[in-house]
Amino acid sequence: MMKLPSLVRLLPPVLTAAILLAFMTGFVIRQNEQAVVTRFGKPMSVISAPGLYFKWPWPVEAVNRVDARLNFHEARLSEALTRDRRNVVVPVFVGWRVADPLKFLEAMGNAENARGKLDSLVSSAKNTVLGTCEFKELISAEPRDQPALEEIEAKILAIVAPQAASAFGIRVEQIGIERIMLPEANTSYVFERMRAERSQFAERYLAEGRQEADAIRAKTNAQRTAILADAQRDAEIKRGEGEAEATRIYSQSHSRNAELYLFLRRIDTLKKSINQNTTLILDTTRPPFDLLTQPNPADEAKKN
Repeated sequence: MMKLPSLVRLLPPVLTAAILLAFMTGFVIRQNEQAVVTRFGKPMSVISAPGLYFKWPWPVEAVNRVDARLNFHEARLSEALTRDRRNVVVPVFVGWRVADPLKFLEAMGNAENARGKLDSLVSSAKNTVLGTCEFKELISAEPRDQPALEEIEAKILAIVAPQAASAFGIRVEQIGIERIMLPEANTSYVFERMRAERSQFAERYLAEGRQEADAIRAKTNAQRTAILADAQRDAEIKRGEGEAEATRIYSQSHSRNAELYLFLRRIDTLKKSINQNTTLILDTTRPPFDLLTQPNPADEAKKN
């Protein structure tokens, strides 16, 4: 039987060997990872669930880890041609993750190669979709049920997603357009055209405003004319009523004292005919100028 001191001396090497064996055969898959286990370079299994696993030591088996998180990549900038032959620059970003680790490793090898492949795939799809769009659809300010950019993103995604899944084992989850840019040579031309379009809108609104102002002015003038006509009619009625009343009063006065009425009328006629600078040659025997030769009734009353 082995003595206890011998067992104590053997314990550290045994523990060391056990730890080394566990280190060489065991491995941990994290929550954000997937792995492909290969034996002498040949794929043996795909691990998608996190946890502790074991394998044969290297170089018999090896673990190829793949990032399972959502990755974002900005495609390279390039000019695209719209259906109406206008050059535009449309930066696009891609949201993707590894769906098939085995196919991904066989087709790509690593994430850097995947970005290059995705770049080419997205650029080609983008150019294809933009080639079916008019330039005004990209920058139009008119309201739409669904924005044009969202439609373009959906069309690009519909082209890229199945190709990336079948060829690279990648699931493309999102395609996004960051902004619409123009080549420097076309920018000034587009701005001038936009100014001209805005000027046309401004002229149209001014013309509509002038037309509406003329309509309001015509309506106001018609109302003014109607009001003035009503006022003039009322004034004529009042004037006629006043003249009729004056005629009635004159008639009553004439019937009460005809001589006094004739005397006052003659006096009024003289007042209207003579002023300070008037020189007249008159027949004093005819009315109303005969009053000038008649005696003053007050003087006659004093004599009597």
